[in-house]
Amino acid sequence: MAVFDKCNFLLGQGSAIVIVIPAHLPEAETYTIAITSDHLNFKAGHESIAEMAYQGEEIYKRLADCTQVGIMEYPPGEDFPPCITNVAYIEVRRAL
Repeated sequence: MAVFDKCNFLLGQGSAIVIVIPAHLPEAETYTIAITSDHLNFKAGHESIAEMAYQGEEIYKRLADCTQVGIMEYPPGEDFPPCITNVAYIEVRRAL
């Protein structure tokens, strides 16, 4: 079962990007986001916790240029966090 089914992106100057998710991440030692040009797969440890399609070549370029990305956990009904609440590794998957 997915922990969340959508996310948003905060874009900064240059190639800066932060992912905002509408949930708290489950406890894990590491988080990974496997990306393709139109799909995201979030993992907590080795467990897949969310998968979704997304649109935007700019988003893909920024994520693909990173080895890690900041995550802001923003569940419904809670105040927007004042800072990044977690970090995930980026795993780029290119079509063969």
